[in-house]
Amino acid sequence: MMPELANITITSHGEKLDELPNYSGVYRFFSSEETLLYVGKSVDIKARVYSHFQEGRKPGRHQRIMSQVARIEAQATAGEVGALLVENAAIKAETPLYNRRQRQVRKLWTIHLTLSKENFLQPTSADFSPWGERAQDSYGLFHNRRHVDNTIRRHASDHGLCLRMLGLDKGKGPCFQYQLKRCDGACAGDETAEEHNARLLSVLDRDRIAAWPFPGPLFLVERNIRPLPNQPEAQFHLVNHWSWLGCFDNPAAAQAASQEQPQTVFDRDAYRMLMSALRKGKVELLDAASLSAIDNPILAAAFD
Repeated sequence: MMPELANITITSHGEKLDELPNYSGVYRFFSSEETLLYVGKSVDIKARVYSHFQEGRKPGRHQRIMSQVARIEAQATAGEVGALLVENAAIKAETPLYNRRQRQVRKLWTIHLTLSKENFLQPTSADFSPWGERAQDSYGLFHNRRHVDNTIRRHASDHGLCLRMLGLDKGKGPCFQYQLKRCDGACAGDETAEEHNARLLSVLDRDRIAAWPFPGPLFLVERNIRPLPNQPEAQFHLVNHWSWLGCFDNPAAAQAASQEQPQTVFDRDAYRMLMSALRKGKVELLDAASLSAIDNPILAAAFD
């Protein structure tokens, strides 16, 4: 039997609320034993939770979740960017019972590009550690080197790239694939290194993991010009080398956290969320040490 919403405790930071809030943020469903059942996000928590209850009236997964809910915890964010980032981190750190979580794979490979003597970009497999700095562009994440090699060869076949110029085929002169008309002729002088490189970069760009373009950690500031009661007007997201390190409601707390130099861990989902926010210009950028404004190079590149 699914409980009525009126019989469920609603809290925020441990304090009881009379009703669900309409602000953007993250919500958590707890059972009567305080087991974390589910973590979700919305630009309107009240509307989203009501939709959960509507879906829960039908037999299935939603009904199993909602039949166990005894408490709902609401966490406000300044906007959608914060809701996305907080929810993503909460799901992976708090392991709720019913969220479909991605497994954390520790050992991954990626593609790095080097320049040959003939000025052709050549892809090579490289170890991708979740920890550390992002000093150069990487392309894709793979479970092993064979997957990297197969991917490069597939791209070459699909887009007329020359395996010899890519460093995957030895020899001189026109390659065998050129004779079969599967290579556009970089090995035969039919196209320049610049043309070949541009096509390779175009193919790989969809899976590009950009190098960190800033000198150090920074704050992504999300502002709300019309905050609802108990909703922050602004939040400061601490980010370093694409690692999201937390959100704070004031710059003093954010600066204190940045000085602790926490370990950066790359998360593909957080990276995509951060890149989307930067491309769309949804956040301001501040240097973590000085709080001075920083230009957004991702936004500038999107208009080039």
